[in-house]
Amino acid sequence: MKEITVQELEKAINSKTEFTLLDVRENYEYKIGHLNCVHIPMAEIPNRAEELDNDKMTYVMCKTGKRAAAVANFLATNFKFNEIAVVCGGVEAYANEIDQSIEV
Repeated sequence: MKEITVQELEKAINSKTEFTLLDVRENYEYKIGHLNCVHIPMAEIPNRAEELDNDKMTYVMCKTGKRAAAVANFLATNFKFNEIAVVCGGVEAYANEIDQSIEV
C-alpha cells in the first residue's frame, strides 16, 4: 500500500490538487479535532464506500495509521480504488508536525 508523509499531505493541500482526504476514526475522536475531510468511521466503510469516488486520489488517515492502512487495503481490493494512500502517522503526526492547533 502506498504511503505519504504528513509533509506530503500538506503540500497536496496547499497545491489545491483535487483529492479526497478520508478520516476513518470514530466519531468521538473526530469531534476532538480534525482536518477538512470526509469522515466515515472504519466500521461504516463497507456500507458507505460507494459515497467515495474511486477514480479520485484518496488519502486515508486515522489517529496513527493502522486503521487507515486496513481501510485503504479494503477499498483497493473491494471497491477498485486505484489511487489510494495511507497518511503515515495519521492525525497525531499531522497535529505534532504541521498544525499544533488540531487536538487529538
